Amino acid sequence: MLKSEYAIETSNLTKTFAGFTAVDNVSLQVERGTIHALIGPNGAGKSTMFNLITKFLEPTAGKILLNGEDVTAAKPAAIARKGAVRSFQISSVFPHLSLLDNIRVSLQQRMNNSFNFWTSDRRLDTLNEDARRILAEVGLDDSEDILATELPYGRKRLLELATTLALEPKVMLLDEPMAGMGTGDVKRVADIIRRVAKNRTVLMVEHNLNVVAELSDRISVLQAGAILAEGTYDEVSKNPDVRSAYMGEADA
Repeated sequence: MLKSEYAIETSNLTKTFAGFTAVDNVSLQVERGTIHALIGPNGAGKSTMFNLITKFLEPTAGKILLNGEDVTAAKPAAIARKGAVRSFQISSVFPHLSLLDNIRVSLQQRMNNSFNFWTSDRRLDTLNEDARRILAEVGLDDSEDILATELPYGRKRLLELATTLALEPKVMLLDEPMAGMGTGDVKRVADIIRRVAKNRTVLMVEHNLNVVAELSDRISVLQAGAILAEGTYDEVSKNPDVRSAYMGEADA
């Protein structure tokens, strides 16, 4: 049986809260092996879409498919086991663990679906090679013994990306990975996302349009919970409705 060409697909996806429609009949298709950006003004429904796809929210109506499989009724843990892993807008690393230990937590979660804090150091040491390889992948291999709380903001976001990679995701959902970063950190993280996306599918919410233009194969623009336009960056940036709804606000 052939898998769908789409890693993520939603059909007429809708979410209402007490009469307010946050996501309105959205049919989204994210092609496997691409970087797909989801953009739009504040309140457009981007984070709600992420929460629906990863099942942190239940849809009011519609379907969600991962690699052609209907996962509308699945729980968040089941979505993660199927290879779709989300990083959050706010860093979610363990601040008082070292970088190496943060990665080992994710590696153990991948193997056992839970982390046992009483696991012996000897057993956890078997994870060190993989943990160091992942830290090297995001350029943090020189800091493995530093506590996460001691990292500057940009490198802390790199650590979060590393913990996501440790779960071996087939699909990565990145929620504003550049939020709060300076220019140097933005370039570093963009380069890493491009590199780690080579064998994965990435769905990314991002406000930095330079990053969106540089990284994205395809873009979906949300406004008031509905898809306003889709296409390449050149296509959507020339769309007068998009320029009115989003581009002007982002460039202000």
